[in-house]
Amino acid sequence: MEDAEATHEEALETREEMETLETNEDVDTSETTEPEKVEKSKDLQSAIAQKEHFRTKLEKSEADKKALEDKLKGFSSQTTGDPMEAVRLGKALADTSEEEADIIITYAKGKFNNLKPTPEQIIQASKDEWIMTAIKSKREKVAGENKTPEPSSPISVIGNKTSDDIEKMSRSDFGKFARESMQGKRSGI
Repeated sequence: MEDAEATHEEALETREEMETLETNEDVDTSETTEPEKVEKSKDLQSAIAQKEHFRTKLEKSEADKKALEDKLKGFSSQTTGDPMEAVRLGKALADTSEEEADIIITYAKGKFNNLKPTPEQIIQASKDEWIMTAIKSKREKVAGENKTPEPSSPISVIGNKTSDDIEKMSRSDFGKFARESMQGKRSGI
């Protein structure tokens, strides 16, 4: 904004200089002598060139000023929005991941035929039955994929004791257990 004011001030100074030069052009030069006339004509040409230079500079600075003012109007006309609307949107999307929020926003764009849905439209889309069902089923699918699978080999059980229980037994306990569980049966031990 300071640049616009500075160029505006320069433009005003340039306008004053141009008016001064225009009044100097109106002076009657017929009374001067030939060498002075040549010298004054060079001065006059220089003054005219300066006048044109400053006129174009003035026009450019006024155009720049107008462009900056138009930009400034554009900024001041934008609304910042209701802060409570942002809070409601945050609460509505609090339990969703970033990917799920993107899905909700994409759905809101299509449902309301708007490339930039409002927070209220996003909240409505997040409460839609289709979206809630889709998110729920996606979460269940991911939970099922991340679940630890059951062991592929079954745990061996001998005489109501698992292999872990047998490993913890002392030699004498294991001997007694083996005699009791194998009475009359052949074992590969």
